[in-house]
Formats: sequence, structure tokens, C-alpha cells
Amino acid sequence: MKKQHFFLVLLLALFAGISSVNAQCVGNGFTPAAGVPYTYDVTVAGLGYTGAGDYDWYVTQNVNILDVPSIIPETNIFFTVDEATPGYSDYHDAAGATSNQINLTWTPAAVSSLTPFYLVLRYSEDNSTSSPTCAAENIRVWQIDPINTFLLAIVGAETNGTAFATAEQCAAPVTGATITPNADPALATVEYTYGENAIFYRVTASGILGEWRPSIQLPALNGALGQTYIAVEWNQDITGVSPNWIPFVGAAGTNAGGTYASADTDLAEVLDAVAGTPILIRVRIDNANFETLADQPILVGIDGYLPTGFTESDIWGPGVWPGTPDPCDQADPFAKTATYTILARPTINPGATMPTFIQKLP
Repeated sequence: MKKQHFFLVLLLALFAGISSVNAQCVGNGFTPAAGVPYTYDVTVAGLGYTGAGDYDWYVTQNVNILDVPSIIPETNIFFTVDEATPGYSDYHDAAGATSNQINLTWTPAAVSSLTPFYLVLRYSEDNSTSSPTCAAENIRVWQIDPINTFLLAIVGAETNGTAFATAEQCAAPVTGATITPNADPALATVEYTYGENAIFYRVTASGILGEWRPSIQLPALNGALGQTYIAVEWNQDITGVSPNWIPFVGAAGTNAGGTYASADTDLAEVLDAVAGTPILIRVRIDNANFETLADQPILVGIDGYLPTGFTESDIWGPGVWPGTPDPCDQADPFAKTATYTILARPTINPGATMPTFIQKLP
């Protein structure tokens, strides 16, 4: 049998189907951004080899890359495979069409994974110089560490979802005014109640394609006078017309403030990684006995978490931030904020010669 001469060269070239969505956090095939298609390409060389053999592409997270049960199946939460475009290889399919390039798009779930991915190519071809003909195989692997390019921005909004530069509205109307009479006018009391203020915020998510879970930070209200959050909700329909408002769990009925997240199964979706996809947040406040005699700024913080595990949040991105962090670093929790101000109502005082008003309660 003729001695086999085998030399196989695998070279990787990377092409992004669209440009990086965040110039300051540039992804590539080794550190891909979620939602960006990347083409992984190899060339084959060696005496007796033409490159017309079988290409077996697959991804695993097992350091034993030959462990077949650990191969991630084609249908999974971490990436999608483009097998429809001519020239791209099927994924781990010995009976399918294979070629020297495969196109993968990584998902937000891959960004959240704490374990690296390994893209493996096993190549085999008959050596034309051997007699009799024999097949030879070689294998190469690359480590893939998806990066977070997920960005969030929040501004006050109009009821129809458009950005609201001044983000302010007047205090709600008076809804009740009931006197408890007394023969002695000094002992009579009156209780005023005030209506609801509904304020809106527009949150735009970008840098990924796929799902994320919104989370909100609310300031404390004047609980002593009964001011509470009636409802705190978001809607993928930015116009606010859709009745499908999704609650931030536990926010309704509170007044102490805090952080509240959408349920694990209630996720928003980014459809445009570059321009971003907005959601509309509605905060409904029952003013009860709170008179709003001074402007009341409602400073809301937004955060968002990527699946799976909801441990990976948005990055700082461009801008001026405390401590001048790297724009690619994960942002501090609820670092992105916006203020919507409820303006003070008029203060009424008795004239100089008038007695005091009936005592206001509470």
C-alpha cells in the first residue's frame, strides 16, 4: 500500500451580513453580536485533496468536542443556521449539502451563556494519490464567545408613544370634596381627593435581534396621603392603542417604590438591531389626598435582561456615565433613567381680611 501523504490547511475568514450595530463594541465571528449573521469559511489544501469532500459543521459546549451527544442540535436557543442561501453548508447533516462555509446567527440566549461555544469542523475526503484510494479526516475548532451589544434608552413620552421633550403634565383634577360639619366652624373639616395621573415613557432596545425582559425602578410616592401606583405596565404596541398592557409584577398598589420586572414569560422583542424597537411604559398614579402643591418629578429607571437566566443586562453604550466606564461594559442596574414631572396645582390662600379655610384633612 502506498504511503499516505496528508496535509490539510483550514483557514478561517469571517464576514458579517450586516455591519456591527454598536461601533464601540464591534462583534466578529469569534465574539459575535446577537442577531448578526456571520459566515465561517475554510479552505482545504494538501497533496491529493481538492476541497470537494464532506464538511461536518457543528457547535458544542463540551471541551470533548468529539462527544456526539453533546453536539447542540440544529434547532436550539443559541443560534440559527442559514441553509436556504445557496453555498452555505447544512448543519451536522452527513446526508445533506455540505460546503466550506456555514452561516450562523447567534441569539441573546447565547450572549447570556456562561460557557463558551466551540464551532467544530470535521472534514473528510478521499486522497486521490493513495493506492488503493483511502479517506482521510482532519478536524479544527474555534472558540466562540458571543458579546453583549444590547442597548437601552428611555425618554418621557406622549400618550401615542412619541418622545416628549419636556415630559410634564398638570396635576390631576379634584375628584372629591366632602365637608364634615361642626357647629363650631373651627372644628369642621373637609377632605379633598385628587384624580389619576397617567404618565408615559418610551424605551428603545437595540443592539440585538430577539427577546428581552423589561424591568423598572420606581420612586417612592407620598404614601402618607394615600398616593399609590394604580398600575405600571408596558406595551409592545408603541401607540398605546392595543389593550394588551403587560404588568410589572408587584408594582400595582405600592407607594414605597422599588424595582419590578415583567414576568419571565412576558418578553419584549427587538426587530431592528440598528434603529431599535421601542416599547411604551404607562405609569398610573392615584393621588388620593396628595394635593401636589409642588412639582413632583417621577424619575424612572429601566433595565432589561436577556434570556436565558436573565442575568445579562444592557451595556453602557455611548454617552457620559459616572466613573467613565468602558462603553462595552454591562451597565449598572437601572442606570438609564428619565423623568416625567407632574406639575404643581395652584396654591390658594385666604385674602388678607379673610378667616382661615375649613381645616383640610388628612
